[in-house]
Amino acid sequence: MKNLYTLLVFTLMLLAIPCNLRAFESNIENSNKIVLAKDTFVGGWAYTLQGAPEGYEKGFLLVLKEDKTYKAQVQVGGTTFLAENIVVKKNTMTFHVMVEGQKVMVALTASGSKLSGTSTTAEGVFQITGEKTLSAGE
Repeated sequence: MKNLYTLLVFTLMLLAIPCNLRAFESNIENSNKIVLAKDTFVGGWAYTLQGAPEGYEKGFLLVLKEDKTYKAQVQVGGTTFLAENIVVKKNTMTFHVMVEGQKVMVALTASGSKLSGTSTTAEGVFQITGEKTLSAGE
């Protein structure tokens, strides 16, 4: 009877080894997966510029990222302005655009799908608010 019990325990242990190996292999595979977080700014943003001159109150900001380089353009009315000197640090982005021969400095902060910041021109500082309307991969 003792030999039968020992044989039964030994058999159950042998049967359990492949199950444990599969679970171990599954854990290794899952631990090697890299999850890429979505980039905060990449996508399209509909924005409003409070107090801006007529025709510049609402626009669209499109941000792309190729390798480690950001590219952006601001679309206002029927005109597109290319962003220059783009700097992104965590959830902040700064750049400038040339509008009617004038350099406009833009500083933005993203929080989820919301955007806020300022646009600084010779005429003053204007508040920007916006919302993400197009995410990367959509």
